[in-house]
Amino acid sequence: MKTNNKIALVTGSSRGIGAGIAEYLLNKGFYVYVTYFKNEALANDKFKGKKNCKIVKLDVRDEKSVKNVFNIIDKDFGKLDLLVNNANVEIPGTTEEIGVKIWKELFNVRVTGTFLCTKYALPLMKKVKRSTIINIASALPDKGRPRFPAHTAAEAAVISYTKTCAVDLARYGVRCHNVNPTTTRTGMWEDIGGYNDDKMWEDFAKQNPLGRVSTPIDVGKAVYFLTTDDAEYLNGLEFYVNGGAHLK
Repeated sequence: MKTNNKIALVTGSSRGIGAGIAEYLLNKGFYVYVTYFKNEALANDKFKGKKNCKIVKLDVRDEKSVKNVFNIIDKDFGKLDLLVNNANVEIPGTTEEIGVKIWKELFNVRVTGTFLCTKYALPLMKKVKRSTIINIASALPDKGRPRFPAHTAAEAAVISYTKTCAVDLARYGVRCHNVNPTTTRTGMWEDIGGYNDDKMWEDFAKQNPLGRVSTPIDVGKAVYFLTTDDAEYLNGLEFYVNGGAHLK
């Protein structure tokens, strides 16, 4: 599996799943652009001083911010091998509980952000013989999730968009996939509640066919594999990293 001299951008990588992906790619020899939206200190704590890594501010909802980041990559390397659209927010609430503001925020981050980053990454990715776009989603759209209507709808849109890109961008040698982890114990759960609830996480693990929840490194391994020569003929996958939880 050859990944030498490859350049990657991982959105939302100052913590959680994104940080795990960035860390794994760094360990595999990628040069990684780590992005943060608000918490630069957190990104610095994890990645400052690491070889082959640059920390940049990115608001995926803002076209100017997105353009700026890809201009930086263009000046630094003039190409991009891997784009991981991972930036996310999670705001639980039923249809009756949430408002239009929350609905729009989730779609702006998950759907518009994925579109903008894909659009402005393409000129750099077309310069590579074979490049990869990976959109992080989940199995939420597979079944009804009353507590996460906006999140589920946004991820369904991302999954559908990925399929379109897989067909459309193949002519440039760009392969597109969804990587879908299961519930993962990350800092996001500190925002919505439940991170320190060991009993809850034990229950999540018991419900999983393999007896545990996914980790950020699990997701990083899947992302890495899809960039390798061994995956050169794979395109348009929904790649579940969840121990088979989507089958239950």
